[in-house]
Amino acid sequence: MAELEYYENEYYQDFLLSSHRREIYPAEVIFENFSFKGVENLVDFGSGKGFFLTEFPKVLSKTAWVWAAECQQDVIDIILKRKIEENIQNMTPFYIERSDHPLLPEWIPQPDLIFSSLCLSTFPDPGLAMDGLIRSMRPGGRLIVVDWNKLDFDIGPRVSEKISVDKMIFLAEDYKLKVMKQIRIREYFYAFEVVAGKDFVWGYYDLKEEEEDGGIWGKS
Repeated sequence: MAELEYYENEYYQDFLLSSHRREIYPAEVIFENFSFKGVENLVDFGSGKGFFLTEFPKVLSKTAWVWAAECQQDVIDIILKRKIEENIQNMTPFYIERSDHPLLPEWIPQPDLIFSSLCLSTFPDPGLAMDGLIRSMRPGGRLIVVDWNKLDFDIGPRVSEKISVDKMIFLAEDYKLKVMKQIRIREYFYAFEVVAGKDFVWGYYDLKEEEEDGGIWGKS
């Protein structure tokens, strides 16, 4: 039987909702440093069991909607149960397939902001993942990324699986994305915001065609 990835472990998912996580990764730090003004459609990409589902309403308008994207069906069931039991308003969870180049489904309103917490470091190429998320937004849309600093911690990914903020920003810029702001969250986490840079070319890659002729995979 294949070993579960750390983020599929129920103990890790429970940690993400714990008071310990709130102490070392307070949502207030995100809200104090990044603007949520004018956001009417927000995608919580890799939402897990929904750490931020009760936090976003504190900074979003009453008409704003949160779309919780998750690739684990059993976790989506938990979010749906929470939605009912906790009367969480203006929120829709949905399943998104695992993909190295994630694109949101067309039936989701184009988001003003995509928020990805402790998720992008699980991708083989986080830069390509960021590229896909930016392409899922209208021009001017913003992506906020939160991830692990390369430090030892008693739960979560191994240090070797973590990606430093410098490398993450390098990967973003390699895909013609512009980093607008970056911060440190206490000791163990960092966050940054990216938008499409001036050289970013809109439109979706035909990945099969690109792969056959060298395309993006052959670029340095």
